[in-house]
Amino acid sequence: MAATHELIEVVTCPAGGSTSTLEFSTIPATFSDLEVVWSLKYNVLNYTAPAHGQCYWKVNGSGTTSVYPHAYQGQWHGSGNSVWYYGTSAHFEIQQGMARADTDTWNCGRMMIYDYTATSTTGKSIQAMNSNMEYSANNYDRAMIMTSGNLNIAAAVSSLALTTFSSNYIKEDSNIRLYGINRAA
Repeated sequence: MAATHELIEVVTCPAGGSTSTLEFSTIPATFSDLEVVWSLKYNVLNYTAPAHGQCYWKVNGSGTTSVYPHAYQGQWHGSGNSVWYYGTSAHFEIQQGMARADTDTWNCGRMMIYDYTATSTTGKSIQAMNSNMEYSANNYDRAMIMTSGNLNIAAAVSSLALTTFSSNYIKEDSNIRLYGINRAA
């Protein structure tokens, strides 16, 4: 059998942009790996610090810090920062994962969760890439970030939720798409 790549679900921010969470709540355990693709923008937050662009992903509703050891590295220009970091957190953190509300562009990214049905505590690798080029009235800002880690959770991934920095609202039509991948040859 050839490898497959199938759309499982699309979650879109509703009209009015009044939510701070988007979630896949029932992920089937019928694939080898998962791919998440997003296009995200804040509805109202015009942030002034790089940390404000963060977004957070939780697996199976877990907020246990030992679940998400991760490293990220990348660069954003406008603020003149380059970054490399390793740590654990209560979520899988994507730096610059949300675009500012006062720009013309969206942040786009891709995340892979490998062997997501494994019940081993160290069997699930997670990797993400995201970038954006923002333009506001007097500023260009560019970001390219890569994040990777392991999901130390002894269960299959059955739900995945995105939340925003400081519960800020997501712009309507922002979306995340979940794909299942079977790698059987």
